[in-house]
Amino acid sequence: KDAEALAEQLKEVSLTIATKVSATGTIFGSVSNIQIAEELAKLGHNVDRKIIFVKGVKEVGSYTAIVKLHKEVSVEIPFEVVAEAE
Repeated sequence: KDAEALAEQLKEVSLTIATKVSATGTIFGSVSNIQIAEELAKLGHNVDRKIIFVKGVKEVGSYTAIVKLHKEVSVEIPFEVVAEAE
């Protein structure tokens, strides 16, 4: 039930992650589950980074992270990767 309650809260969440990018829009490094967890924490959602799954984010754009709260409960969290303001 706790997982389902958290899933309901997370369904409303959409994140924007600012990161350093090259002139061509390629990210230096990649966006990881740690950054997703940090952004969620800023919004008051303490989610263990170990249950956040992100696949190959290498450039600016829209992506989806999957948070596996329980064997049967997972939530997709959309996030936008943008260039960090200098």
